[in-house]
Amino acid sequence: GNVLMVGAASMPLLIGSAALAVDTIQLSLWKRQLQRAADSGAIAGAHATNQGASGDSLETQVDHDLDENEHTVLTDVIVETGSYGDGALSSDSCAARGITPCFDQAVQVTLASRRTLPFISIFTDSPTDLRAAAVAAVVDQGQYCVVSLYEGEDAGIVANGNANVTLGCGMVTNSRAESAITAGGSSQIEASPLGAVGGLDGEDQNFVGDTELRPYSAPTGDPLAHVPDPPPQQNCQPLSIGPNDDLTIREGCYTSMDIKGTVTLDPGIYYINGGDLDLGSQAVVNGENVTIVMTGPNGQAGDIKLNGGAEVNLSASSDGPYKGVVLYRDRRADVIEVKFNGGAGLNLTGALYLPTTDIDMLGNFDLQSQCLQLVARILNFKGTADIQ
Repeated sequence: GNVLMVGAASMPLLIGSAALAVDTIQLSLWKRQLQRAADSGAIAGAHATNQGASGDSLETQVDHDLDENEHTVLTDVIVETGSYGDGALSSDSCAARGITPCFDQAVQVTLASRRTLPFISIFTDSPTDLRAAAVAAVVDQGQYCVVSLYEGEDAGIVANGNANVTLGCGMVTNSRAESAITAGGSSQIEASPLGAVGGLDGEDQNFVGDTELRPYSAPTGDPLAHVPDPPPQQNCQPLSIGPNDDLTIREGCYTSMDIKGTVTLDPGIYYINGGDLDLGSQAVVNGENVTIVMTGPNGQAGDIKLNGGAEVNLSASSDGPYKGVVLYRDRRADVIEVKFNGGAGLNLTGALYLPTTDIDMLGNFDLQSQCLQLVARILNFKGTADIQ
């Protein structure tokens, strides 16, 4: 009888303790799920920001991520952007804040949810409010002087044969392939970092020196997206330089450029409207403060033909709409494959901007430069190509 009475008296305490323990575990689980949702939403927002999203489009991306993860019980979602440093998000830029480390592209997601706990709600007479916040930032991953804008399932950068690619900067591709940058045969790539949206084979012995691999990175935006589309051209004339010619020409518009001899380009912008840029085996092209722009009706630019033996020594314009760009093939043009053949040599300073062009560097093609950015769709280094 005593045991029965003591047991009956203590039963509410035992049941209450068990109920409180169950509610506490449930509360901890909900809090963890809410934090995971905030983390995921912030990461989705950071990726979206890196791809140019802002305002309503950014919130749509975060909401989509939350819906995909079935977080339908949220009562409040706040998405903020700015720079993140010193443990806080701010609308000021990192330069204005003057603190280190600081990340200019950051997204903060704050979530709120109201959930009812079976036991605790008896005493509180109201649901329990849960909150979670997360910040994700896009971290600068290095300087990329070779950029592949290809977003498909094949490799974006390929080296084969005895090709040697030695860079004092990084290479990156938006390829989603399992091996987005490949090196086969006796080829070697020394560039750091190597970045890709897809995977990279970390055991590939063709990646040498201090090369650092960064697979599954955020997509890289077009670094020259600010370069304007070329304006329509009129009153253009063909340019033909014979094998025995040695001429100096002025900036202007040409329907094509067929160069087999020696030509010096005066400073300025040279438009090729609808035709090809054809450099023969004896061609020598020199120029400083020069930009060659390949365009055409509705942006349909022609082909680039660089034959073995050709020699090109050019530096980019130092001002104007194409500042820093030495060769630009219109981004509206159809995709073509351009071959830089063995025996040809390029000594360029500036950006080679061919966003809809696949480039094959073949044979003993030689590219020497102290300051070059190469932006193309797909890049192939083959044979004994030597890129320094």
